[in-house]
Amino acid sequence: MGKPLRHALGHKGEQLARRYLQNKGFEIIAANYRAGHGEIDIVASDNKQQLLVFAEVKSYYARPLDPPELRVTKKQQQTIIRAAYSFLDEHREFEDFFVRYDILIVNFSSYPAEITHYEAAFWQDGAFPV
Repeated sequence: MGKPLRHALGHKGEQLARRYLQNKGFEIIAANYRAGHGEIDIVASDNKQQLLVFAEVKSYYARPLDPPELRVTKKQQQTIIRAAYSFLDEHREFEDFFVRYDILIVNFSSYPAEITHYEAAFWQDGAFPV
């Protein structure tokens, strides 16, 4: 798949993931938040639970050989976590919120697209909890 198609696929996947989170009661605070060399696809909050979610979105048409959720490497996890710290430094209104790192997988090989949501997919030490 060429770079323009990958970019379009990723953009559409992020749109669907945002809508999915909104339907679950989250407010989207930021999309494609950048800090240094890092980017967070979605920052969402659930104010009732005082929960702030930093979400990575992976989209695909053809199922990859390895599970998509494993395609978020430890290095990527650490980059996301560093960007999350920057976000929290800039947005003190969330300092008392619980923080969670999620992965959303958007599968375009079926219609409508299927979304799999891995809550607490990794921790601040960069390791998968599973």
